[in-house]
Amino acid sequence: MAGGKISWVSNGLALIGDYLSAASFLGVAGAVAIFGIDRFWDGLGYFAGYMTVLFIIASALRNTGKFTVADVLMARFDWKYIRIVSAVTTLVICTFYLVPQIIGAGGLFHLLLGWDYMFTMVLVGSMMAIYVILGGMRGTTYNQIIQGVVLWSVMLFIFILVTVKYFDGNPLKIIHSAHSTIPPQVSQTVAAELLTGTSGGNSKEVIMSVNNLLVGKESALTPGVFSKSLPDQISFVLALLLGVAGLPHILTRLYTVPDATEAKKSLALTLAGLSIFYIATCFVGLAAMIVLYPDLLALLVQGKSGIATNMVVPLLSQMIGGEFLMGLAAAGAVAAMLSTAAGLMISATTCLAHDIYAKLLRPGASQAEQLRFAKAGAAVLSIIAIILSIVLKDQGISFLVAISFGIGASTFAPALILAIWWEKLTKEGVVVGMCTGLAVSILFTVAMFMKSKNIFGLPVLVNPAVYSVTAAFVVTVVVSKLTIDYGKVDKFMSLAHNPSVQSKISS
Repeated sequence: MAGGKISWVSNGLALIGDYLSAASFLGVAGAVAIFGIDRFWDGLGYFAGYMTVLFIIASALRNTGKFTVADVLMARFDWKYIRIVSAVTTLVICTFYLVPQIIGAGGLFHLLLGWDYMFTMVLVGSMMAIYVILGGMRGTTYNQIIQGVVLWSVMLFIFILVTVKYFDGNPLKIIHSAHSTIPPQVSQTVAAELLTGTSGGNSKEVIMSVNNLLVGKESALTPGVFSKSLPDQISFVLALLLGVAGLPHILTRLYTVPDATEAKKSLALTLAGLSIFYIATCFVGLAAMIVLYPDLLALLVQGKSGIATNMVVPLLSQMIGGEFLMGLAAAGAVAAMLSTAAGLMISATTCLAHDIYAKLLRPGASQAEQLRFAKAGAAVLSIIAIILSIVLKDQGISFLVAISFGIGASTFAPALILAIWWEKLTKEGVVVGMCTGLAVSILFTVAMFMKSKNIFGLPVLVNPAVYSVTAAFVVTVVVSKLTIDYGKVDKFMSLAHNPSVQSKISS
């Protein structure tokens, strides 16, 4: 990708822009504002997931020098069914991950310009497809650098400004105020009689009234408002911890730098930027809960949960800095959405052109033929994503991204981790394990959206990961124990864990 010539600094900044999607910029702060500290797991998990990539798979993946995730697995197991399953999984993850980006854009333009939601979905989805089709990885990299710097800076500026204006410049006062505030998600049960369905009012007065009516309820610093049970919490965190290792648009960036050392340096820079960003985001979310309390309750009472959860950052920006700061926040949000969408569409079109068309359907196809197929596929994926966005428009975008993480954690993550570190893994184990993880994760995701309580006697959780990740690992190991084709294990392990081998091959 980009000839492996992008510097580690540029790649690290681009990773920040690629990773800080609408879910991070809008979704995490919004989720914290509605549910309280229970949703700080979103930001913490997104950050910690990069630790999994850095310490477990980054060097080995880059050492293989392969083009896509499917190519990495094919380097050890030359079996077409692995490529087929990998391609399908990539398309599922990328399509589902596009949905929250489109939802975020729809809510943003509806809030700012009053545009019709349906019109916005179609427009934004089309723009995201065109944005990538007309450019390449190198051009997209520098766009993502600019976008990442913009949204990172805007979030820090909002954090500093809201702290100075409402909390005397002391972030600890945000924590103190949150300790005596019941999250809007809990207090909406009494919001109707307090607000009569309209926004406005003094935040402190409304918070005190809610506290008097709901004595003994959870505060904004009490875990369990979103994840009601320990299995819920475990499943949600597991998806975030392993999810990054299963995201094709993130893993692809490991191949844009010259070698594994540069890839690890890129990730280290990314981790430093993400740590600062997510700490600021958590404080912004708690501050927004306190400052915007009456408005958030009113939106929830009016059934506008999507706006309440996803538009907290623009609403807070307008309150503390007027139209100018709201414009900056909108610019950051648009940057986040376009940047992530670009990475997703690149992964999807690369998969379509390289893994499906050139390797399976038309071996030896020309670059022009691959490009035409990729463009057609991108159009189809965009249409599917737009339809799903309309159906799921009231869902929190951070929550939807966590679902995508759960699918990635259940498919690519087990396959890559075991392929890199377990010599007894077999080709049948890879295929059956990935299919199992994909099927179980989708099954429980659909059940959750349909509000089913149980499947086969198992409770439906806020994320499918605890079932699907476990099933994927167990099935992969069991099937591998029952089969004997370990692939080109010696050559692959030498390549993945010995950088000098790749250097000799490259030279």
